[in-house]
Amino acid sequence: MKEPETIEEELEIIAAALEAGIDPFPPKKEPKPRGKIALGWFMIIIMITWVSDILYRSL
Repeated sequence: MKEPETIEEELEIIAAALEAGIDPFPPKKEPKPRGKIALGWFMIIIMITWVSDILYRSL
């Protein structure tokens, strides 16, 4: 499907979507912090591993 060139073409596409029962402007989903939490724990584990490796080598 090509990009609409005029506002009228875009309005026709939106009207067709509404008639088909498709919401062309769905509400935004709230972000979930799972990714940030998982990345944070991963970085903590990696840092503990590096520090323990450095301390083990220094002894």
